[in-house]
Amino acid sequence: MGKINVMKMLFSLVLLLTPPAWAAELLAWDQLTQGQQALLQPHAERWSSLAPEQQQRLQQGAERWLTITPAQRELAQKRFHDWQSLQLEQKLVIRERFALFQQLTSDQQAKIVQRAEWFKGLSPAGQQELRQQWQSLLPQETKKLIVELRN
Repeated sequence: MGKINVMKMLFSLVLLLTPPAWAAELLAWDQLTQGQQALLQPHAERWSSLAPEQQQRLQQGAERWLTITPAQRELAQKRFHDWQSLQLEQKLVIRERFALFQQLTSDQQAKIVQRAEWFKGLSPAGQQELRQQWQSLLPQETKKLIVELRN
């Protein structure tokens, strides 16, 4: 899976699991489980000064972390490292594309996910060939194909 697709998926999970700002309430440190406190120890001293939304995100992230398998943790760490290694411009493009993705209907999103899975199933040579075909299209051909794919 390409870095951009992985980052979009991770970013979407974070956003989907983040409560709206109006729903956040201040969370006392002693309301966290021992496991959550252990993971969030670097934030312990300043916990009470964090915004409620940030406390909620950290608490939920810690809870998710505690429930995933070691293999999932390793993959998450790799993806996080990949995200950190991206240039700011790349991150901005990913965020912009994610915002556009969020504006699509669930059917349109499902089609994109399905096509991405199909693409991932291609051999590396098949993926490269498809990329080259896409890049060789004229601008009007690209626009026409995008319209066709959206329908």
